Formats: sequence, C-alpha cells, structure tokens
Amino acid sequence: MERVAACIGPFQLPSHADFARLRQALAGAARLHVFLTGAHRPHSPRHPFTWTERAGLLRDGLAPDEQARVSFHPLREGVGLARIHAELQQAVPEGAVALAFVEGVREFEPPPGWHLAAPAAPDQDRLREQLVSGADLAPLQSQLPAHVWEFISRWVAGPHYAQVREEYEQLASEKVAWSVAPYPVVLVTVDAVVRVADQVLLIRRGRQPGKGLRALPGGFLDPGETVLASALRELAEETGLQTPELRRALRGVRVFDDPERSQRGRVITHAHYFDLGPRPLPGVSGEDDAAAAEWVPIATLPTLEAEFLDDHFLILDHFLHVMPAAAAAGA
Repeated sequence: MERVAACIGPFQLPSHADFARLRQALAGAARLHVFLTGAHRPHSPRHPFTWTERAGLLRDGLAPDEQARVSFHPLREGVGLARIHAELQQAVPEGAVALAFVEGVREFEPPPGWHLAAPAAPDQDRLREQLVSGADLAPLQSQLPAHVWEFISRWVAGPHYAQVREEYEQLASEKVAWSVAPYPVVLVTVDAVVRVADQVLLIRRGRQPGKGLRALPGGFLDPGETVLASALRELAEETGLQTPELRRALRGVRVFDDPERSQRGRVITHAHYFDLGPRPLPGVSGEDDAAAAEWVPIATLPTLEAEFLDDHFLILDHFLHVMPAAAAAGA
C-alpha cells in the first residue's frame, strides 16, 4: 500500500523553512496532502492571503516531480473538531495517513487512522506579523524563496495591503488602549440574525476592523443591559429595524466563545436568532457602525463565505444551516 502523508498549517508566508518541512513530509510518501487553515476568510492581518493564493505559492516552489505528488486543500477554522475531521477524511479517504505536523488548529486530535508524528510545527507567525505591521520588509527577503518575495513585492503595492495595514493599525491601537487594564480583558458582544421568509438581514462594516466586510448587526454590551436588550438596541442603531414583534420572534440564543474567533482579542458574543416569518421585507438602512444594511437571500450565503467578518458566517450556519457539505475540493 502506498504511504500517504498529510500536514496542516496556515503557511501564510511560505518560507524556506516551510518548504523544508514539506519536503521532509514528502520524503518516503507517495502522496502528500497539504491542508491550509484559515480558508474561506477575507484578507486581514490574521489572514493576509487566501488559501488559493497560499496554495499557489507553495506549488510554485516545488519541483515538477514534487508537484505531481502534492495536493492542496482548504481547511476552515472555528468549525469544531467533528467538521475538521469530516473535511480531512473527505479529502483523503485513505484509512491510514501519516500526519507530519499540525499548526493553526487549537486542541487538535487526529481522526481515526491518522497518526500524528509531531504535536506541532514551528511557529512561523513572526513572518506574517512583520509583513502586516508595516515594519521594514527587507529582512524577510533572505527567509523567503525568490518567487514568494516577488509576490510580496507586488502585493504590498496593491489595494489589499493598504486595507490590511489600516485594519492592523486599528487593532493595535485598541490593544494599547486595553493594555492599562489590571487584568486580561474579556469583551462581551451581541449579534442579531434576523430572518424574513428566505432572506436574512446583513450589514456592511463602515469602519475597521473589517471595514467593507459583510457582518451581522451587533456590538458591545452596555452596562445595565441584558443581552437581548443589547441585541435589539444594536439592531435598531445599525439597521433602523424596530418592531415589537422582534421579541416574540426570538427563536434561539447561542454563545460563541472560541478564544480566537475575533482578531480584537477575547470576545464572547451572544447571537440572537429572530424569525419574523413570511411577510414583506421591512425597510432597513445602514446607520451608526454600518455603512449599509440589506436583505440577502439565504440561498446565496454559501457563495459569500469569504466576505464575512470573523466567524459571522459560522453563526449564520448555526441557525440557518448554510455551510456546504464537507467537500474534497482541492488545488
């Protein structure tokens, strides 16, 4: 039986060290499957490049005979271990897989038949931090293959870099503001999933972080508020939607508390699901933090996954079941 190997990691800035790890994983294996974490997310300081961009950079750094033995696959984050296992096993149906290393997945356990050779890969996060922080990029050149450096040189002159840098500066300023707190800061927020017939209410973020991205109406809990009162207030402030029927339309509340769900830090949100049933769509408009508000057909949400702030698509999936089934789509 041919030996099948796999590795999991973000590979946000493929370095000489990354290619050495890939070749080590490929040694003695007939096939190597590379899973890229943080897939289907927009450009951001945490994920400056899409999974397809990263896959292309990795593939282009391999020799033709190596390329023929390596496949690249997207891997979502924040979806839970069961979903991760489903995506891994659908992409690699072979029963026995040698898992060379894992990086970028919290509390990971290999699926049945997968054997983890090393608990974690070396952390390459400092390279990504150097890129998005606006520091001098020249020291990166010696750590990157020529084709990756050329890609970076073009990328920093384009619109995505400017957006990522702006978002990074906002996040950095928030961290400075909270740094004087005498204890680790835990923020509490609310989000509202509002459904009317086959449409759901979304906003476009009007400011950083996530400026221009799709998001759920929501915001920070005010002192003295219940989470329900906060969700209704934020909904009115950001979309203009106010109706006494909303309280009666509440169908569920779910806490989303993944420690890494937000780039802002430790943010725990209480998502409220309101179903107003079949009726004409209420008028809405983007206000306060929202640049725009609109009703979006639920059926189109899977095609918009990479346009959402943080884990808002996963929140929508929890209530509306919109995520595509685990698929073996790779590159």
